[in-house]
Amino acid sequence: MPILAGPETLTPGTTIRPARAGEEDVVLDLLAEAAAWLTRRGIHQWPQRFPRESVHEQIRAGEALLIVGPGGPIATCAVSEADPELWGETTEPAYYLGRLAVAREAAGAGLGIRIVDWVGEKATAHHKAFVRVATTRDNPALRGYYERAGFEHVADPPQAKWPTSLYERPVSGSQ
Repeated sequence: MPILAGPETLTPGTTIRPARAGEEDVVLDLLAEAAAWLTRRGIHQWPQRFPRESVHEQIRAGEALLIVGPGGPIATCAVSEADPELWGETTEPAYYLGRLAVAREAAGAGLGIRIVDWVGEKATAHHKAFVRVATTRDNPALRGYYERAGFEHVADPPQAKWPTSLYERPVSGSQ
Protein backbone atom coordinates (compact mmCIF):
# COMPACT_ATOMS: atom_id res chain seq x y z
CA MET A 1 0.00 0.00 0.00
CA PRO A 2 1.55 3.38 -0.96
CA ILE A 3 2.40 5.75 1.87
CA LEU A 4 0.39 8.58 0.30
CA ALA A 5 -2.70 8.69 -1.91
CA GLY A 6 -2.79 12.41 -2.67
CA PRO A 7 -1.14 15.72 -1.86
CA GLU A 8 -0.57 16.83 1.74
CA THR A 9 0.93 19.96 3.23
CA LEU A 10 4.48 19.26 4.36
CA THR A 11 5.47 22.75 5.53
CA PRO A 12 3.82 26.11 4.95
CA GLY A 13 4.12 26.68 1.22
CA THR A 14 5.12 23.10 0.33
CA THR A 15 3.17 19.96 -0.45
CA ILE A 16 4.25 16.36 -0.70
CA ARG A 17 2.56 14.14 -3.23
CA PRO A 18 3.06 11.00 -5.27
CA ALA A 19 5.03 11.57 -8.46
CA ARG A 20 2.86 10.95 -11.50
CA ALA A 21 3.45 9.04 -14.71
CA GLY A 22 5.27 11.40 -17.05
CA GLU A 23 7.22 13.04 -14.20
CA GLU A 24 10.15 10.63 -14.42
CA ASP A 25 12.45 13.39 -15.69
CA VAL A 26 11.45 15.70 -12.83
CA VAL A 27 12.50 13.04 -10.30
CA LEU A 28 15.60 12.11 -12.30
CA ASP A 29 16.67 15.77 -12.58
CA LEU A 30 16.41 16.29 -8.80
CA LEU A 31 18.43 13.12 -8.20
CA ALA A 32 21.03 14.11 -10.84
CA GLU A 33 21.45 17.56 -9.26
CA ALA A 34 22.07 15.92 -5.88
CA ALA A 35 24.47 13.38 -7.40
CA ALA A 36 26.46 16.16 -9.11
CA TRP A 37 26.64 18.11 -5.85
CA LEU A 38 27.90 15.02 -4.01
CA THR A 39 30.47 14.31 -6.74
CA ARG A 40 31.80 17.88 -6.49
CA ARG A 41 32.34 17.20 -2.79
CA GLY A 42 34.25 13.98 -3.57
CA ILE A 43 31.38 11.67 -2.60
CA HIS A 44 30.48 9.01 -5.16
CA GLN A 45 27.38 7.34 -3.78
CA TRP A 46 24.91 7.82 -6.63
CA PRO A 47 25.14 7.42 -10.38
CA GLN A 48 25.15 10.59 -12.47
CA ARG A 49 21.66 9.58 -13.56
CA PHE A 50 19.52 6.79 -12.16
CA PRO A 51 17.96 4.40 -14.67
CA ARG A 52 14.71 5.83 -16.00
CA GLU A 53 13.00 2.46 -15.61
CA SER A 54 13.76 2.35 -11.86
CA VAL A 55 12.05 5.71 -11.35
CA HIS A 56 9.18 4.67 -13.63
CA GLU A 57 8.64 1.56 -11.48
CA GLN A 58 8.73 3.59 -8.25
CA ILE A 59 6.13 5.97 -9.70
CA ARG A 60 3.97 3.07 -10.85
CA ALA A 61 4.16 1.53 -7.35
CA GLY A 62 3.29 4.84 -5.65
CA GLU A 63 6.71 4.94 -3.95
CA ALA A 64 8.24 8.02 -5.64
CA LEU A 65 7.24 11.28 -3.98
CA LEU A 66 7.72 14.90 -4.97
CA ILE A 67 7.89 17.86 -2.65
CA VAL A 68 6.58 20.95 -4.42
CA GLY A 69 7.12 24.56 -3.43
CA PRO A 70 5.67 27.73 -4.94
CA GLY A 71 8.06 27.52 -7.92
CA GLY A 72 7.76 23.79 -8.58
CA PRO A 73 9.41 20.58 -7.36
CA ILE A 74 12.16 21.12 -4.78
CA ALA A 75 12.77 17.61 -3.42
CA THR A 76 12.08 13.95 -3.98
CA CYS A 77 12.27 10.68 -2.12
CA ALA A 78 11.05 7.12 -2.40
CA VAL A 79 9.26 5.22 0.35
CA SER A 80 8.58 1.50 0.19
CA GLU A 81 7.44 -1.22 2.56
CA ALA A 82 10.32 -3.59 1.82
CA ASP A 83 13.95 -3.61 0.74
CA PRO A 84 14.89 -7.29 0.61
CA GLU A 85 18.05 -6.63 -1.40
CA LEU A 86 19.67 -4.80 1.51
CA TRP A 87 17.56 -5.69 4.53
CA GLY A 88 16.58 -9.26 3.65
CA GLU A 89 13.19 -10.60 4.58
CA THR A 90 12.20 -8.89 7.82
CA THR A 91 9.20 -9.43 10.04
CA GLU A 92 9.06 -5.96 11.58
CA PRO A 93 6.81 -3.61 9.60
CA ALA A 94 8.81 -0.61 8.40
CA TYR A 95 9.01 2.13 5.82
CA TYR A 96 12.21 2.21 3.79
CA LEU A 97 13.22 5.73 2.81
CA GLY A 98 15.56 6.16 -0.14
CA ARG A 99 16.66 8.52 -2.86
CA LEU A 100 16.08 11.55 -0.66
CA ALA A 101 17.27 14.59 -2.61
CA VAL A 102 16.66 18.27 -1.93
CA ALA A 103 17.30 20.81 -4.69
CA ARG A 104 20.21 23.11 -3.89
CA GLU A 105 17.83 26.10 -4.05
CA ALA A 106 15.91 24.61 -1.09
CA ALA A 107 18.89 23.22 0.85
CA GLY A 108 19.82 24.39 4.31
CA ALA A 109 16.30 25.12 5.52
CA GLY A 110 15.67 21.78 7.24
CA LEU A 111 13.51 20.34 4.46
CA GLY A 112 15.34 16.99 4.41
CA ILE A 113 14.79 16.39 8.11
CA ARG A 114 11.16 17.48 7.77
CA ILE A 115 10.72 14.82 5.07
CA VAL A 116 12.34 12.21 7.34
CA ASP A 117 10.05 13.22 10.21
CA TRP A 118 6.98 13.14 7.91
CA VAL A 119 7.84 9.56 6.91
CA GLY A 120 8.07 8.76 10.63
CA GLU A 121 4.64 10.28 11.22
CA LYS A 122 3.21 8.18 8.38
CA ALA A 123 4.94 5.10 9.77
CA THR A 124 3.26 5.67 13.13
CA ALA A 125 -0.14 6.17 11.48
CA HIS A 126 0.30 2.99 9.41
CA HIS A 127 1.48 0.88 12.38
CA LYS A 128 5.08 0.50 11.28
CA ALA A 129 7.80 -0.12 13.83
CA PHE A 130 10.65 1.65 12.03
CA VAL A 131 11.80 4.04 9.36
CA ARG A 132 14.88 2.54 7.72
CA VAL A 133 17.52 4.02 5.46
CA ALA A 134 20.54 2.67 3.63
CA THR A 135 23.44 5.02 3.01
CA THR A 136 26.93 4.71 1.68
CA ARG A 137 29.35 3.59 4.36
CA ASP A 138 31.90 6.04 2.90
CA ASN A 139 29.91 9.24 3.57
CA PRO A 140 30.49 10.21 7.22
CA ALA A 141 28.57 13.48 6.82
CA LEU A 142 25.42 11.69 5.68
CA ARG A 143 25.81 9.01 8.33
CA GLY A 144 26.09 11.77 10.94
CA TYR A 145 23.00 13.48 9.50
CA TYR A 146 20.91 10.36 10.03
CA GLU A 147 22.42 9.73 13.47
CA ARG A 148 21.53 13.28 14.54
CA ALA A 149 18.01 12.58 13.22
CA GLY A 150 17.67 9.69 15.69
CA PHE A 151 18.68 6.76 13.49
CA GLU A 152 20.81 3.97 14.89
CA HIS A 153 23.38 2.04 12.90
CA VAL A 154 22.21 -1.56 12.42
CA ALA A 155 24.66 -3.23 10.06
CA ASP A 156 27.05 -2.96 7.14
CA PRO A 157 25.78 -5.77 4.89
CA PRO A 158 28.64 -7.56 3.14
CA GLN A 159 26.39 -8.65 0.24
CA ALA A 160 25.61 -5.08 -0.83
CA LYS A 161 26.72 -3.95 -4.30
CA TRP A 162 28.35 -0.84 -2.80
CA PRO A 163 29.75 -0.09 0.69
CA THR A 164 26.50 0.30 2.62
CA SER A 165 25.44 1.15 6.15
CA LEU A 166 21.92 0.38 7.33
CA TYR A 167 20.14 2.62 9.83
CA GLU A 168 16.75 2.51 11.51
CA ARG A 169 14.72 4.79 13.73
CA PRO A 170 11.87 3.47 15.87
CA VAL A 171 8.64 5.35 15.38
CA SER A 172 6.42 6.75 18.11
CA GLY A 173 4.57 4.11 20.02
CA SER A 174 6.78 1.25 18.79
CA GLN A 175 9.34 1.23 21.60
